[in-house]
Amino acid sequence: MSDERESMWAALTSEVSAGSLYLEPGTAAKCADHCTTLLAKLAKLKDRAYGLQYVEGFGTLPSGVAVARKFSLAAVGGDYSMVDALADHIAEVEAMRNMFLQIEAHYAAAEQHNEQKFAAIAPDLE
Repeated sequence: MSDERESMWAALTSEVSAGSLYLEPGTAAKCADHCTTLLAKLAKLKDRAYGLQYVEGFGTLPSGVAVARKFSLAAVGGDYSMVDALADHIAEVEAMRNMFLQIEAHYAAAEQHNEQKFAAIAPDLE
């Protein structure tokens, strides 16, 4: 994940902590659940990408060997390979999920605080 994106998520998380970024009750939890589902899919794709590290079937001619190597490096070990890209996607979605979880936790804490305040004011209104 790039430093710019990390700072973006850090800024958004700070906004959550400050109470200026919020979502409707339950929405953040649903978003976090979707992130969890996406993370599982991305992890599977990353595992499958490792299986593409050894590409075969292009023959033994130098051109076939070169093409096989090119595809292998595109999957694993090359400049910004598929594995690298998926790792970045995973980090991005984890940051998103963590922010959504923080929003939901912030909402839950505020609800609990409000319930305690109302219970202290009017204990008979349950």
